[in-house]
Amino acid sequence: MANQHSPIKIVTRTRNKWKQSGKQRSTNDNSTALGYIVWQLALNAAKKLHTEDFRYDDDNQRIRVIEEYLAFLVHVADRLTFETLQKGERTVFISGVAQATVRHLQRNKEEIIEGVNHGAEFLDLINQRSLEYSCCSFRSGPGYTMLRALGAHIQDIMGSDQTNKWVIDQVMEIDGPYLCLQLSGSLNNLFASA
Repeated sequence: MANQHSPIKIVTRTRNKWKQSGKQRSTNDNSTALGYIVWQLALNAAKKLHTEDFRYDDDNQRIRVIEEYLAFLVHVADRLTFETLQKGERTVFISGVAQATVRHLQRNKEEIIEGVNHGAEFLDLINQRSLEYSCCSFRSGPGYTMLRALGAHIQDIMGSDQTNKWVIDQVMEIDGPYLCLQLSGSLNNLFASA
């Protein structure tokens, strides 16, 4: 089994508060900011798997893991804002978060896989995972079934050879819950300082 260290330690400091608190922020401002935070969380989670001695075969595999984390976090953001935002505002907000993650993903994928627009393909993944995750329990955070689904998707990408066979446990027990905690705190900070 991979080292079961403390939760994701490769965390670059991600700003999750507005510099000028009390200033009115638009839904678009908040969704763009959260999209960046979601990107950073997904990127750090993918790096964390590597530091825990899980193996990526290539950059494409690493990007696919990042995409799974992004789709998961966009869905979690939707669930976390279900009771705090009106339906129309929540739809605009989550759509903005998804679009912001697409922009970050596209920019980074272009450096590895040239000349292809990856946005529509990734939005399809977000929609597929959102349908799947919407059937899972979610109280103050994702339930076992949702974390298991995320872990299984990442396991499918990374394989289950001797090196990676425990990646599902890492994602379910440590990384997934930690990411949700960070996302929840970031959401609270963004809306509180807006």
